[in-house]
Amino acid sequence: MDPTIKLNERVDIVALYRKDGDIATLAFPCKMKYKGRDITFTKLGMRHPTAQGKRMIHVFDVTDGSNDYRLEFNAESLIWTLVAVIPGSLS
Repeated sequence: MDPTIKLNERVDIVALYRKDGDIATLAFPCKMKYKGRDITFTKLGMRHPTAQGKRMIHVFDVTDGSNDYRLEFNAESLIWTLVAVIPGSLS
């Protein structure tokens, strides 16, 4: 059984943009506000760009140490979306 909870909800994100590093670590979503809670991400699992039509979407798989999250950043509209959560995962 797939434990993934699909949400597709807009969220507030605090992101860190580094001056040095490789392409996978230059931008990192550090914190998210979701349903009144602040969730701090501790690790970036994967980041990859993808195209949806003519739009560039950056997909981030992150964890807070207990739950895993998939976030999408739309580079055209500058909107962050919480796509899915896998509760109780340990990364």
